[in-house]
Amino acid sequence: MRRDFDVRVEQRAFYLRPDTPLEGARLPPDLLARIRSPNNPLKRRAAQVGLVMADHDVIPSTRRAHQAAKWANGVGKGEALHEQLLRHYWTLGEDIGQWPALRAAAKDAGLDPEAMQAEVESGRHQAAVDRDLAEADALGIHAVPTFVLGERHGIEGAQDAEVFRQILRQLGATPKS
Repeated sequence: MRRDFDVRVEQRAFYLRPDTPLEGARLPPDLLARIRSPNNPLKRRAAQVGLVMADHDVIPSTRRAHQAAKWANGVGKGEALHEQLLRHYWTLGEDIGQWPALRAAAKDAGLDPEAMQAEVESGRHQAAVDRDLAEADALGIHAVPTFVLGERHGIEGAQDAEVFRQILRQLGATPKS
């Protein structure tokens, strides 16, 4: 959307499955079957734009990844790390709750993996994550992804770009020339 409109994108933390332990959890068989189905709408939508999605057996804990993202925001690399976390999870099929994947994503984002790990292990960024979680709860958010546009329009799930374009036009977002 930033190609088409002058908009600001801000990533926020949200735990889809807050009870997931740090080591992750095995996916339930019914969910695993839906994810691996050739009719999975998310996989079909990804394929339409040339992306391949990896299959997963484990639900990762995103606690460390969210803290790493807060740290990366503070050093001006939040967007780069977010992109790499998504790539490592969705494309490479890595467990972004574990240090090897987090460190690799940090490196690929141009960050110092050791500094990132030290920051996360310090717990300094947990309060910022907790604020995001409280705000999501207050807004009634319960899906990933959820996009809030103009502080009044919520869009849940992966949607076609035209859905966003329509709402941005309604909100009076400035189109780029």
